[in-house]
Amino acid sequence: MAVSVPIDHFTADPLPLEKARAWLALVLNHPAFSIERRQKAGQLMAAASDARQVCRWAVLALVESERWEDAMLLREEASRGSRSSFPRCCH
Repeated sequence: MAVSVPIDHFTADPLPLEKARAWLALVLNHPAFSIERRQKAGQLMAAASDARQVCRWAVLALVESERWEDAMLLREEASRGSRSSFPRCCH
């Protein structure tokens, strides 16, 4: 579910403000972020006038979504480890 955007997309050359806001909004659609956080971020984005700041927020959001995905994968692996991957068969 991660957004396929390399972090250097946000850090190499500053994006125009509207494009930075659009990218951040896209990243925030990740399931790692609650509706409340998306709404709060929307308010902050609307008030922000510095494209670099919005890009920094996008980088932070990408990192957080990647960490969330890593944690979900670890949880899934742990739950699989607690039970056999193969069903028991009677021969």
